[in-house]
Amino acid sequence: MACESWYDTVLKVRGFNGGILVARKGQVVFERYSGTGHLPGQDTIRDNTPLQIASITKTFTAMAVLKLVQDGNVQLDDELARYFPSFHYAGVTIRNLLNHRSGLPNYTHFMENMGWDKTRFVTNEDVLEFLISRKADMVNVAPPDHHFSYCNTNYALLALLIEKSPEKNTSNTCNRFSSPH
Repeated sequence: MACESWYDTVLKVRGFNGGILVARKGQVVFERYSGTGHLPGQDTIRDNTPLQIASITKTFTAMAVLKLVQDGNVQLDDELARYFPSFHYAGVTIRNLLNHRSGLPNYTHFMENMGWDKTRFVTNEDVLEFLISRKADMVNVAPPDHHFSYCNTNYALLALLIEKSPEKNTSNTCNRFSSPH
């Protein structure tokens, strides 16, 4: 099988650490696990080992946002403030967030620099609240759509937009976005 051959000749020989699963039409056609959950470590990765997928989630987030666009629930050039009225960063659109061109600073830096309690996990709501309540203290905010800057803040905000996604009404005839338009 092509998957097994590729795994054996490319991944395995390079010391691949992780899991790979290939499915087709709902059926697993190839599955392998290799390495340890923590480097260096003795905790062998298995099919039930939890692994951090980090920025891979951005792909899923982008897909979900584009599904909202496809369904007509949001527009790429809508400003985020349309859905979060307290978000006062003019010109920051859904498109800017998707393309890492929002001009917003990366929360992985500003929250810590502004006194976030590092013993607490940061939620997407925390990021939005900091951007709103601490706007006057924000540094490194650039005008939107002027330059590319890979930024986790963008996708935290997009995840919140998805969470506000439309719910089907009881008659199942149309979708409605839950925020004001």
